Amino acid sequence: MFYIAGTGSALPEKVVSNDDLAEFLDTSDEWIYTRTGIRRRHVLTHERLDDLAIASAKTAMADAGVAGADIDLVLCATMRGDTITPSLACTVAEAVGSHAPAFDLNAACVGVLYCMEIADSFIATGKAETVLIVSAEAMSKLLDWTDRASCVLFGDGAGAMVVKKGAGRLAGVLCSDPDTRAIRMPNIEGMNSPYNKIAQEPLAMHMDGGEVYKFAVNAMGHRIEEVCAKAGLAPGEIDWYLPHQANVRIIDASLKKFKIEKSKVLLNISECGNMSATSVMVLLDEYAKKGTFKPGDKLLFVAFGGGLTSGAVIVEWRKN
Repeated sequence: MFYIAGTGSALPEKVVSNDDLAEFLDTSDEWIYTRTGIRRRHVLTHERLDDLAIASAKTAMADAGVAGADIDLVLCATMRGDTITPSLACTVAEAVGSHAPAFDLNAACVGVLYCMEIADSFIATGKAETVLIVSAEAMSKLLDWTDRASCVLFGDGAGAMVVKKGAGRLAGVLCSDPDTRAIRMPNIEGMNSPYNKIAQEPLAMHMDGGEVYKFAVNAMGHRIEEVCAKAGLAPGEIDWYLPHQANVRIIDASLKKFKIEKSKVLLNISECGNMSATSVMVLLDEYAKKGTFKPGDKLLFVAFGGGLTSGAVIVEWRKN
């Protein structure tokens, strides 16, 4: 019930290379790149996450030719905004001049796909015709920067898309395999409450790399098969795959296992790292701006993340 009418993205100015990390970690460019496919990532310094989210939203709206008054719903995929309240979605809505319903959604790295499916439901039921979807993640603020196994993987950034009522979305599937241990980022426990009796967990992301790898390879392949079946398409009929940019080894293993043509798979992980939900948004905007997509091209978004969550959406490229 929707098509993608505009895209935008924004990245922090600071670029951190693998060599930069090797200055304070027991690692090297070769070690990181051969295991992840990552060379560089963008990291927040003087900017706020709000700044990136708003910039990406304004770019997507300009690309779609819409104003704040045209937006019927604002959705934001994020694990943590700059404030608990107001939501990041409300912060963006204020900045772009929208009075539409606005709320955040946390489905980790799959958040944008969840937002796309929510937008489809609002549009299908007549509650909206134009939806602004934003994703913004400050992964650098969630990491243990002494843990070389995890901190080298992530980057910060924001992306946005405007979707409008019309032919475009062909199918979508969302799934969860609940697991509270494989990827875990605790919240602040109790602040300074004199009544709190629960001990504070270490405030940094923990990830069981082996378990996540096994889950990710299978989840990506199965979601691709399922969404293609719902759309009545064979995987070979997809023109472009836009996978979550978590680790090039995971992407390659899934492609090989499920026989996906590598030439159809878009990547920017070497320059951006893993930006959680934002990865597919920045990837989409980058290749849209390059003119890669032609009218009628079938784009398949697929992602997996903490929760554990996974999903896939197929959209036929139309744009304005």
